[in-house]
Amino acid sequence: MKSKSNRLEQIDAVVHEHHSSLRYFIRSLGVDHTWVDDIAQEAFLVAYRKWDELDSPDNAGPWLRRIARNLVMNELSKSGRRQRLLDENLTSLLLQAPHASMEPGALQDCEIRYEALRTCLERLTDRTRKVIDARYFQDRNASQIGEDLAMSAVAVRKMLFHARQTLAQCLHSREVHDAH
Repeated sequence: MKSKSNRLEQIDAVVHEHHSSLRYFIRSLGVDHTWVDDIAQEAFLVAYRKWDELDSPDNAGPWLRRIARNLVMNELSKSGRRQRLLDENLTSLLLQAPHASMEPGALQDCEIRYEALRTCLERLTDRTRKVIDARYFQDRNASQIGEDLAMSAVAVRKMLFHARQTLAQCLHSREVHDAH
């Protein structure tokens, strides 16, 4: 019985220690703010069920982030629950962003792709970057962005659509160029 009590104490301590940082991490992956708590709770439930797989409670932070990352990736494949994500394409790019728990080779590859994304973003007009920043980093909707920038909501959505296309083409051309 003491072993089970000790396990519960360890889990409780990990939840208290990592709750805020895990929520921030989940949000940084492009999850809509209204679903962050649900995914964090799911991550802690998975951690509870798989607690014996954790080598040490000291490594709980990276382990929880891997669990959360997998849950968010699963969201991308579930067509009925995509409303949890701000934008499927942006979330895919953010999931590929470099993070500390990656193997060194994979980390270097992701850093290269993330740098390519930054370079492609820099090629957009200032106005387009403002719209992207407002939508994806300030969590503002098209109507709010339109009010701020004296644009219609339709024009904002159209600009976002074209920006995503431009970014995808830019990233593709960089991959083709870098492969040669």
